[in-house]
Amino acid sequence: MNQAQQILEERKTKLATEQAENGLLNRQQSDIEKQILSLVGQLEVGQEALSFLTDLADGRRGAMKVKIETIVSEALKLIYGPSYRVELVYSHKNNRSCLDIEMVRDTPAGVVRRDIGGFGGGVADTISVPLRLMVLMGSKQTDRVCVLDECWKHMDEERIELVGKFLRVLADQLKIQIVICSHHNKLRDFADRIYEVSENGGVSKVEVQ
Repeated sequence: MNQAQQILEERKTKLATEQAENGLLNRQQSDIEKQILSLVGQLEVGQEALSFLTDLADGRRGAMKVKIETIVSEALKLIYGPSYRVELVYSHKNNRSCLDIEMVRDTPAGVVRRDIGGFGGGVADTISVPLRLMVLMGSKQTDRVCVLDECWKHMDEERIELVGKFLRVLADQLKIQIVICSHHNKLRDFADRIYEVSENGGVSKVEVQ
């Protein structure tokens, strides 16, 4: 084999090697393109699913918002009058979702709004107790017993009877047991059972009335 033939054979061998490498690279590129297309498809499906779940969550949140507002507003209207209601306001603060509770009152001069910092004690209790009960009703980890310690302690005597009626209706309709510790004697009229606690010489005494 002369030198020219040898060079030709070497070039043929090199060309065959390069063709084989190119074929391998082409197949790898084709596989990569398929994987990319597959990932893109999965991403699109994932985005659609995420969008669907987000819409679903927003819808449920909206329905739950209306339900909570309605229940708490009914409590306010029962005790304070028909001009009161509650609104839940969603917002984002420091990249976190927040929920603010606003009490709204319709007056001849216009609508008056107060955030939770502006609630009086009686109003705060009237709002918080229904919220606690809804959490209790939605929880599977607790018994249907709600203990209220000195709720409505700042309520004026004129409205405390309305509180008693409110608790009586809640207990009957929701079929839950409400245990309330209170200094308001008028609440006795709405209780199934009364325990009176007294102290004598540093010793507590409990009597069933």
